[in-house]
Amino acid sequence: MSLPERLGRLRRVRQLGAGGFATVWLYRDDELRSDVAVKALADNWAQRLDIRERFLEEARILRAADSDHLVRVHDLGETDGTPYFVMTYADLGSLDGGLTGQRWEPHHVVPLVAQAASGLAVLHDQGIIHRDVKPQNLLLRGDGTALPDGARPAREVLAAGRLMVADLGVAKALLHASGLTQVVGTPAYMAPEQVTGDGLDTRADVHALGAVAYHLLTGRVLRDGGFAELVNARPPVPPSALAPLSRAVDDVLLRAVHPRPEERWPDVRGFAVALGEAIGCPVAPSSYDAPAATAPAPALAPTVVRSRPAVPAATSTTTPSSQTSRTPARADTGTRTPPSRVVAVLLVVLVLAATFAASFGVTQLLR
Repeated sequence: MSLPERLGRLRRVRQLGAGGFATVWLYRDDELRSDVAVKALADNWAQRLDIRERFLEEARILRAADSDHLVRVHDLGETDGTPYFVMTYADLGSLDGGLTGQRWEPHHVVPLVAQAASGLAVLHDQGIIHRDVKPQNLLLRGDGTALPDGARPAREVLAAGRLMVADLGVAKALLHASGLTQVVGTPAYMAPEQVTGDGLDTRADVHALGAVAYHLLTGRVLRDGGFAELVNARPPVPPSALAPLSRAVDDVLLRAVHPRPEERWPDVRGFAVALGEAIGCPVAPSSYDAPAATAPAPALAPTVVRSRPAVPAATSTTTPSSQTSRTPARADTGTRTPPSRVVAVLLVVLVLAATFAASFGVTQLLR
């Protein structure tokens, strides 16, 4: 049974892309009037159990993550020994489509980086490192408005789209990442430790996302060499030397892409928030999915202001709720004596009473 037949009512429209391990097709559901993307493992790799397992693991990770900023998997199947899965269709293509050697406006870059950070943070909370964050793997979904064939959406349209992290084919659980023996990733964005063999953690994705932001803001990739350049990686040219950006942006980006993991931002959320502050476009808390309840609080996490009942201006907000009277306060018609003055008067009365008692006692004894 061919793939189109197995997918039933879905009609294959065209090929969206092809890589070394899989091909992605656009399918149309005429009954529901919606499009989906179908990713199928290449025939020549279908019999390789390790590649096959990696392909299926990508679908499982995306299905379990369930984030607006990760590509969602809707179905999984196999036909003629070839596995495939059905996922969200990104009608605006990838972020790579908006990179033409020109710089992006900083206020467009911040929300895109924040959305990518949101999707990656969900993976990180589940113990997964992406390891290949790059513009080609950051997909954008718009409002469904059809574009002419071959037309590229304007940057303003891309910037307004919903960004989804995709292509986890090389993702690996943190538990096994320290034993990594295969170099995977794209040299222009990947962290040096992915080549040197040092243990990986989520800061590898911080580096990659920082490299994507660097590319968007400057119009130049972080490095244009191969894997060998990563062995002795050095900090790049400050972004302000390539674009009209502030020193504050330099500090944030150079920290994100620092060759040594311990010098980077500790997590993608902290990096995104710091970048927004440096550019002057604060990241809204709604840009993020809620972190796992057991996850540690991220550095520089956005402050969430929760709604609460209005507090009357005359009521102290520092009074513990257990001490707050439930009885309506009565109007005060007179002038109150300050508490400190009342205490002083009482002390004087007590001293006079004690003196009088002592004098009376002495008089009785003398008699």
